[in-house]
Amino acid sequence: MSSTMPSQTSMTIQCLPQGICSWNYSLVGDVLNGQTALRSSSEQGSIVIDGVAFTVNKNGVFSGHWTLEHEGNEVASAQKQSAFWRTFDIDAPGGPLLLATDTPFTRCYTLRRGEESIATMRPDHPWTRRGKMEILVPDWDSPTVVFSFWLVALIWRRLAQSG
Repeated sequence: MSSTMPSQTSMTIQCLPQGICSWNYSLVGDVLNGQTALRSSSEQGSIVIDGVAFTVNKNGVFSGHWTLEHEGNEVASAQKQSAFWRTFDIDAPGGPLLLATDTPFTRCYTLRRGEESIATMRPDHPWTRRGKMEILVPDWDSPTVVFSFWLVALIWRRLAQSG
């Protein structure tokens, strides 16, 4: 399943929490609408993009490896580089990617292929769960970008729970 976004220069997708204490998001934009869900009891969940459902599975309780699946087929996977870093190596249809914070002290992330920035994900301000994704590369694989945001929301939840 490879859905791509229409060609434009830059696209913004609003990421709105589905409730005041929720880590589940509604994604609203001109080129993409969807939802992300994090299970409250595990680091697994789901993604829906324009009505197409995907499952996010964590491969072991203590693992730093997640897979994005559609109808039982792996679409993308992510491996956390270290328990101490907020960085993921992503294996996607468009090739290997890196999802990392812009600086160690921020909740802003950039998805990169080599030196090329594919997308950014950031909160609207430091004290909110609302955020936005900025898609910087036209025709990029939307499941991969939304999976990346799902991982960012997971890290945001971890940070909030750790105080």
